[in-house]
Amino acid sequence: MIIAIDGPSGTGKSTVAKGVAKKLGFTFFDTGAMYRSMAWWARKQSVDVGDEQAVKQLLPSFEYEIKTDATGNRKYFVAGTDVSAEIRSPEISALASKISVYADVRRTLVKIQRDFGHKQNAVFEGRDMGTVVFPDAEVKVFLTASPKIRAERRYRELIAKFPDMENGLSYEQILTDLEKRDHSDMTRAVSPLKKADGAILIDTSDLSADEVIEKVVVEAKKQHSPGKMRWFYGFVYWTVRCYLKLFYRLKIHGLSHFRAGSAIIAANHASLFDPPVVSISCPEEVHFLAKQSLFEHPLFGSLIRKLNAHPVTRSGADAATFRLILDLLSQGRKVILFPEGNRTPDGQLQPIERGLAFLVMKSKCAIQPVYVHGTFEAWPVQRKLPKLCGKMACVFGSPIGWERFEGLEKKEAERQITEQMAQALRDLKAWFEAGANGAPP
Repeated sequence: MIIAIDGPSGTGKSTVAKGVAKKLGFTFFDTGAMYRSMAWWARKQSVDVGDEQAVKQLLPSFEYEIKTDATGNRKYFVAGTDVSAEIRSPEISALASKISVYADVRRTLVKIQRDFGHKQNAVFEGRDMGTVVFPDAEVKVFLTASPKIRAERRYRELIAKFPDMENGLSYEQILTDLEKRDHSDMTRAVSPLKKADGAILIDTSDLSADEVIEKVVVEAKKQHSPGKMRWFYGFVYWTVRCYLKLFYRLKIHGLSHFRAGSAIIAANHASLFDPPVVSISCPEEVHFLAKQSLFEHPLFGSLIRKLNAHPVTRSGADAATFRLILDLLSQGRKVILFPEGNRTPDGQLQPIERGLAFLVMKSKCAIQPVYVHGTFEAWPVQRKLPKLCGKMACVFGSPIGWERFEGLEKKEAERQITEQMAQALRDLKAWFEAGANGAPP
């Protein structure tokens, strides 16, 4: 899940984002620190931040890292140097404001943010999180407050962090700078500051940080809870789940990677067991495709339709199949696909077919990689009937967001999507075989 918190300076975004992340056990990502770090790097290299081309030339050399120390505090590094304290100065803040309007800077840093966000549950705060960086975020929040209250908060924050600057700071100057920053952020041509569609508006002027945090947490829990299953789907879901856990000792890993909203759940294909194993491992209703011939039996066909199966044929109906999948994804559904195509003949991973990349670029939704283990041993393609018992596992990996391929030439995008999906399955397989310790990659 991604929680995007936007708003102007002084509304308490960082405090609220940190508090929400702590309460939910999510990772907090301070996007402002990234822009400040880039500004620090420009100053370190003696580059005039007013020279857009000069700043652009620095982007390939910008090496940015986030580390957590022994006490749990986050530290920011640029080219191996800890810049956590320096980037909070008013000077760096002013430089960051200047470079943040450059399209190439934003494009580069947004890619880093998206890559990070689609790997885990995270809270992002900034000025365009819900409008540009994560328009598909499950929870979008816009914080606001009166300029005077925001200036007072900013003044107290700076004095607490830089007590030696007290004589050189004034509330009036901070208020003036804040109003200038607001005007710049709201009128800039690239990613202007504004409330995202569907965002919750919270005025923090008369609220404590804890009160704002609680409002966001309540909304996040509403969105994060799995959707209610229809009674028949739920009955079959729990019956099959209990059966697989009892006779095949099914273990499910990595559900923290499972995100709300539409997604292509892409799994390796080893056995006829794969569709039910993946389906009952998901914490909400999902959809899948099944051969047209399975629907010809009235009773069985009716049964699998109620379980969200959709008939497809292999005789020249690819276009119709793609339209069906895209329609389901546009409705916010999750669709299980096996992008390897046919079941594996030997239990090994197989090449990924091109159709997955096409669907990702058309639907603009994430891929949820899933590695299924043990189904081949329980029911390989050569056997007519499955073994009576066995040992299975279903491993959910980090989602692969479509945004990382945005702007690429079509063939290159298809190549990268296919390669990253194949690599994701290899990584999940390696993680499981190494002992399944910690969170899956």
